[in-house]
Amino acid sequence: MASQWCGPGGSGVNLLLTVLPLLLNAIGPNHNFVGFDPRGVNNSGPDLSCVAGQEGTSRFYTQLGISSPIDASDKKSYAEMFQKAAAFGDFCTKAHSAANDTAKYANTVATANDMRYYTEVLAKSKGQDPTTSQLWYYGASYGSVLGTTYAALFPDRIGRLVVDGIVDGEDYYQGRWTTNIDDADKAFQYFFQTCYDEGKNGSCAFWDESPEAIEKRFDAVLDDISNNPIPVALDVPAIVTVSDLKNLMTSVPYNPLDTFPVLANILVDLEQRNATLVAQLLGIGIQQDSCKIVPELIEDTEPRQFIACTDANGRFNLSTYDAWVDHANDLIKRSKYLGEAWASGTSVACRKLDIKAPKSQIFEGYPSANKTSNPLLFISTEIDPVTPLAAAQKMAKRFGGAKLLVQESVGHTSISSVSECTYGVMKRYFSDTLELPEDGKRCENDRVPFKNPGVTDAAGLKKRGLSKRGFLGY
Repeated sequence: MASQWCGPGGSGVNLLLTVLPLLLNAIGPNHNFVGFDPRGVNNSGPDLSCVAGQEGTSRFYTQLGISSPIDASDKKSYAEMFQKAAAFGDFCTKAHSAANDTAKYANTVATANDMRYYTEVLAKSKGQDPTTSQLWYYGASYGSVLGTTYAALFPDRIGRLVVDGIVDGEDYYQGRWTTNIDDADKAFQYFFQTCYDEGKNGSCAFWDESPEAIEKRFDAVLDDISNNPIPVALDVPAIVTVSDLKNLMTSVPYNPLDTFPVLANILVDLEQRNATLVAQLLGIGIQQDSCKIVPELIEDTEPRQFIACTDANGRFNLSTYDAWVDHANDLIKRSKYLGEAWASGTSVACRKLDIKAPKSQIFEGYPSANKTSNPLLFISTEIDPVTPLAAAQKMAKRFGGAKLLVQESVGHTSISSVSECTYGVMKRYFSDTLELPEDGKRCENDRVPFKNPGVTDAAGLKKRGLSKRGFLGY
């Protein structure tokens, strides 16, 4: 069973090593799980680097700061991000301007073709007819884009296909990334509510007399740091700004069981003007060797921008400053907590990156009520901060016979929490008999933040993702 997770730009190999225990719980031990790196990512070519050598690449993205959140209260930050995107696009276009450069072949359609080819090679190795080979696949987050793209291109080559944490594929291929964060603030409301409901016994350090009181203190912390950054003295002197905190906040609603208790502790510290934990999680004020490579900057930034922009194929034009400001403000209206970070990490980076996929690798859209050899299973949480339930409902309708399962939890993808009901549905779907749930089936959530805590140690949090995220990382 092939699997792909975060991205664009996420390594399916690295992620599988992290989430394999979760997959074994959800799907069972009766399958061989195959993690792979899409084109241009980690172990797979083509090389998408704009700067020679990893050290130079790391320094380039650190200095450019293209993924730093904008500040809605400071119009100068809009202009700076607009021009940073121009610098990135011009520089990387020039770096890949040679006639024989292969960066244009790193895109989702090409990777979907690679998956089909993988099934054919596998079938041939077993003495089976490669022309009728079928894909077994679990795709989460960006992996849902890859999965639905495959299903649209090769509807007769599907054995089992589950997509979880579903991206609005039409919005994605238009290059807009506008609908992703429609439910993000609901996820933060869940933090306020569960901290109040479960935290009076001390499990939520930020507990107060009502969810509204917790929200008010939360917003006050943001306002305080916005007006007065906090100094930290670790290996080297540094400051923690509101942009740093918002970078960290992009991770918070992904895995509430793990991150909510830690967020509560961070907020208590920040109220006391202590930003040490934030600095440690983000690597601020930590002495780096002069040759130190920061691999997440390379993995997250270059493949992410190249693949997303090549997939969009220039469909969303942010060539003018006014268009960029309107787009950023729209995102901020959709989410006051994630909008500023989301704006800098998505469409604007494509505005001057002039690398086009060949015509054969440009996705032309999803057919309506597409007939597939076997029906797809769509899974969504009730509230997903970056792939809302509405996207799953929309995309499921594009494929005839597909069913949608809703897990009554908050977080990004169903495995952000625990639901024996969901596990049962997935196991039955992946069985030889292919049992589907009724469309719209709802599965209860078995764990609640502050009541059933998850990972809380610093190493575990970094592994599961309480740190700066790029795009749709799990």
